[in-house]
Amino acid sequence: MLDEIDDPNSGQRVVFVRDEPDALEVNLYVRPGGYVRDHVHPSQEETFALVAGTFVLDVGGEKRALSAGQSETIVRQTKHGFAPAREEAQLNVTVRPALELGGYFRDYLTLSRDGRLRIPDSGIPRPLLLFGVLMHRYRREIAAPGIPLWVQRPLWRVLAWLGGLFGHRL
Repeated sequence: MLDEIDDPNSGQRVVFVRDEPDALEVNLYVRPGGYVRDHVHPSQEETFALVAGTFVLDVGGEKRALSAGQSETIVRQTKHGFAPAREEAQLNVTVRPALELGGYFRDYLTLSRDGRLRIPDSGIPRPLLLFGVLMHRYRREIAAPGIPLWVQRPLWRVLAWLGGLFGHRL
């Protein structure tokens, strides 16, 4: 049985290929309208290798179109994501080191799929306290762009604490 999560709300299906300390490898299937909001990985690099379809990454505010057979590596601390996709795409994604990013993918996609968390392609995630729980739990793996870590980490900690008081759990 494959370890996979299909989230129609974000337009992504993730199939976990390898989740070990040195690397996380997933097959990412993006449907039309699928997106990943801009984010940074404080201490990881992420490589996107396009298998099928066309795909446009936003890397540091610059659009980078990939065709089948092409890849793009995003170095740590670089803002990246992708706007709602125009067509289906299949990618192999590798993150080094993995840390606990596989857990983040599982938690976020499950919360989104189940309708418990909405992270729109722009605007404020809802409910914000549950988002705070998620961001605090995976603070080594993922961060919001444009906000210094020394500001956002205490913010996520406070929101996670409040979220716990209101029953938000991963």
